[in-house]
Amino acid sequence: MLFFTDDHKRGTSPENRTDNFPVTLVHKLKEVVEIAQEYEVDYILHGGDFFDVPAPAISVCADFLEVYQQFSVPLFTIPGNHDLFGHNTATLPRTMLGFIARLGIVRLVGREPIYLEKNGLRVQLSGQGYHFEMDRREPQLDYVVQKKDCDYAIHMVHGMLLQRSIYPGAIYTLIEQIWDTEADFTLLGHNHLGFPDTEKDGKYFLNPGALVRLSNL
Repeated sequence: MLFFTDDHKRGTSPENRTDNFPVTLVHKLKEVVEIAQEYEVDYILHGGDFFDVPAPAISVCADFLEVYQQFSVPLFTIPGNHDLFGHNTATLPRTMLGFIARLGIVRLVGREPIYLEKNGLRVQLSGQGYHFEMDRREPQLDYVVQKKDCDYAIHMVHGMLLQRSIYPGAIYTLIEQIWDTEADFTLLGHNHLGFPDTEKDGKYFLNPGALVRLSNL
């Protein structure tokens, strides 16, 4: 499997970029396609913020989706905060992400597990997209899953999971708060900086960071 996140597809360049951002992003996505082909991955996983706004222009989407069509394997994703109107999950059906999911270009993953099997190996895949209460309510509701009838469990979350505390008043969840998850791999989006791979008792917590830089951070 190959995981990446937060590519924020858009038709203009962010203020803090001096290049042609859409062109750069197309090149980056082509690199992802090449890596997927080189390593012969069976599935692509995306951690959310597929688009930078919920309803980008069709002309903008076309440039990027042409690249995505080069993936020869299924692509699974969860909605990020930028994929929704007002961070409201009820708006997903009228967003571009919801639209391309209906077309089968991507497959949305939720709390109900999807089981993937190959060569006798059974993988449980689940996800938690962004919502109003992310990192505000009990973290077990979003980050913790139970492993059932599988060899490995993967859980994707679009939330601010961190290794250590940051400034007072910030909204986040610490990895130590969810040690009790049964997921073998917890894959994160949302935090563009990412963090070093973290392992405890054979369970991994991974955030590679955003595919592209959008700010000075």
